[in-house]
Amino acid sequence: MQTIDKLERKINALPIDVVVPFSDVNIQGVSKDTIRKYLHRLHERGSISIVQRGHFKRIEPFHELLFVYGSLKKGFYNNILLEKSTRRLGKASTVGKFAMFEDSFGNYPYLVNKPINRILGELYEIQRKELLERIDEFEGVPDYYKRKRIKVKTHEGVCFAYAYIRVGVDIPVDQKPLKVWKNNSDYKVGELKSFLEKLQ
Repeated sequence: MQTIDKLERKINALPIDVVVPFSDVNIQGVSKDTIRKYLHRLHERGSISIVQRGHFKRIEPFHELLFVYGSLKKGFYNNILLEKSTRRLGKASTVGKFAMFEDSFGNYPYLVNKPINRILGELYEIQRKELLERIDEFEGVPDYYKRKRIKVKTHEGVCFAYAYIRVGVDIPVDQKPLKVWKNNSDYKVGELKSFLEKLQ
């Protein structure tokens, strides 16, 4: 059995929300530094919460699915928010149809509850409640976006996941609705050329 599995079994025997010093966790033949490293890994997994220096508590497991379609996707600049306490489950698409448009500067896309396209994105499992709350804050919930459960499809089948959807916004008349948001320079240049050609 691997060290992290032994550690997790020990921790699962602890009561929930009781603060424990790191030094109370011992595994024969494993150094304190290694145990500390694995405790931090279990914190990222959402098994424990490090509450202060050298102390942790076991917490209730937290697992929510999040469908992302913009700058939170892998390889995009805000994916850093999903690097810890998440598991990327792969590509996904919405089962229902939505309209997706870019903000006026092309920095990010947003979904509108209008049945036009099935949207392509990615599915993540969020493993810490406070991370989902942090993403809510980042997305401007509830004023800018609403977090709603929608049906999404992956290679494993259909499930419900949260997605961020704009409400009370005017649909841009000068934009073609997107199926997938790319935000790369070649794509932007192509869109600009297409726009300029229409003006001639």
